[in-house]
Amino acid sequence: MKFYLLPIFIILSFYYCASVEYRDPSQIEGTKQWGVREVRETVQNMSVSLSDFYKKDSVKGYIELQKFKNNTSEHIDTKILANEIVTNLTSYKIPFVDTSQRKASLDEISLNKSGITTSDTKLDFGKLKSPSYRLSGELNDLVNYEKGKKIQYILITLRLTSVESNEIVWQTDKKFLKISDTEGYGL
Repeated sequence: MKFYLLPIFIILSFYYCASVEYRDPSQIEGTKQWGVREVRETVQNMSVSLSDFYKKDSVKGYIELQKFKNNTSEHIDTKILANEIVTNLTSYKIPFVDTSQRKASLDEISLNKSGITTSDTKLDFGKLKSPSYRLSGELNDLVNYEKGKKIQYILITLRLTSVESNEIVWQTDKKFLKISDTEGYGL
């Protein structure tokens, strides 16, 4: 009976000895799936381009982030990409508004005006900002298989649209061509 416990003990000891390795995201190589490299290159490329446009063309007003669309064959968490782009742009002093917080802000201002809160935290109506532009993004891909290789062309598009006129005032894209071995090909 004791001999049956030994293999279980050995397996459990290896299981609990698993380690975690952290790496610098800027040093990561590409993988078969959408990953850190694509996010990093896209964020750098698009943040610099939009920041340059915003500052050079004297664009004024606040930007509202729209949900990015994933039209690729992969499951991609577009929220990571969108959040990193906004983080970079706000570091360049590009102003954003979060209209999803309006109701909560209005509720808090109303509560403040009711006299329930202290006067040293006075909030006033009429200070909420409206977006002048909407920032939206789209991820698309085209996948082909040829001679045991998966050929994936990925196109990430980011556009800034005027709320007032619906005019696209700025747009850029980032392209990736990924070629990887198809698993199980030729077996």
